[in-house]
Amino acid sequence: MTTLGVNERIERVLAYSLFWVSGFVLLLVEKNQTVRWHAKQSLITFGALSLLMFGVSMLNTTLGWIPFLGILTSFGLGLLLRILVWTWFILWIWLMVMAWLSPDYRLPFISKWVRSIL
Repeated sequence: MTTLGVNERIERVLAYSLFWVSGFVLLLVEKNQTVRWHAKQSLITFGALSLLMFGVSMLNTTLGWIPFLGILTSFGLGLLLRILVWTWFILWIWLMVMAWLSPDYRLPFISKWVRSIL
């Protein structure tokens, strides 16, 4: 049973529904360990991707003001930002589907971070 009174399967999917925000909220209010794991995984995965996308965007904007350097780096940084956005979207769909199908699904590299950080 879950703290919020909702089916555990639905709460696992809800942990990913609003990216790191829903993971953070569920981590604060939920006592069910399986749901908490998915909330932690969501928080770490989408939080890290958010910070990466913000950093690349800021770097692209900052270097864009420098005349020659902006021209050289804008294509590469723009491409990297698009790759990060697609990674975000694909992971979002994948994690919601896997949370629905498998209660103990772990992302290969992220699960080590989740255990060591939170």
